[in-house]
Amino acid sequence: MMEEKAKQLLQKYLNGEASAAEIKQVEDWYAQLDNASKKIPQERKAALREQLLANIQSGISEKESKRPSLLYSPVFKIAAAILMIASIGLLYWKVNNQPIAPSSQIVTTTLAGEHKKIVLADGSEIIMEPSSKISYPSKFTGNIREIALTEGEAFFDIAHDEQHPFQVQLASKLAVKVLGTSFRIKAYQASDQVEVTVATGKVAVQQQDKILGILTKNQSLRYSKETAQSSRSVVEKNTAVAIAFDGTNLQEVAKKLEYIYNIEIILKDTSLTSLKTTATFNSTQNPAEILDIICSLHHLKYSTIEKDRVFKIHK
Repeated sequence: MMEEKAKQLLQKYLNGEASAAEIKQVEDWYAQLDNASKKIPQERKAALREQLLANIQSGISEKESKRPSLLYSPVFKIAAAILMIASIGLLYWKVNNQPIAPSSQIVTTTLAGEHKKIVLADGSEIIMEPSSKISYPSKFTGNIREIALTEGEAFFDIAHDEQHPFQVQLASKLAVKVLGTSFRIKAYQASDQVEVTVATGKVAVQQQDKILGILTKNQSLRYSKETAQSSRSVVEKNTAVAIAFDGTNLQEVAKKLEYIYNIEIILKDTSLTSLKTTATFNSTQNPAEILDIICSLHHLKYSTIEKDRVFKIHK
């Protein structure tokens, strides 16, 4: 569409029928030729040059017999430039709007009595229970990391990535969405119940555009495929998940603990942010216990407010 309009305007310019505003537009486009060229990715420039050269040569051959003197005129240079800008714009749009080819899907199953551990491309881990089936890409592309649990039960320990949410597709048009956390899903086809239990962090259980519930640590949601109703509960025993820090600065430690336990941690002094922590905890420990150990390592103190939901770390 852009190329066609450019050609129409150019023809008016060549015929002397363009208004003052249209003449200025043509000459402004000509002046912007260098800027337009810079927008093309480097790896595409060779191919674009060949195609643009062919377009211009084709235009020359059609006009050459009728207007031989036009080839070297300033008007022709502007005409060629406008065609080039239009072609660049069109090709740039095509280059940058090509659909991303989906990564090859991997399907993994377990037999009765068999367990399997899967490590995804982003470092997330999945422990598959017996008689289960999971489909996932060899490499995540796009804004959402998406896999499918089509049968059975699995425990997910998802790498935290705020820019790329993780999503598990289930039967009955259910989906579990997270940023990075650990949780268990039971979704056997022979059972009426689908169950999601959170070990750390926060997840949203959704059916199409309807959110059935947002779950945090030690909360569970059950969904009935027959009645399309859901219920929530608190679990007393849950899967223990390792919480490891390997030379991690205190700011990142606080951020991870905030997400895992749904709490707020305030560092009272900016000099504390760069302190390094190397230690391994597990999700059965409460945040106060973990912070007590971390603070003792760095000779720090902490205080709590709002029923241990907000922690302030200071010297």
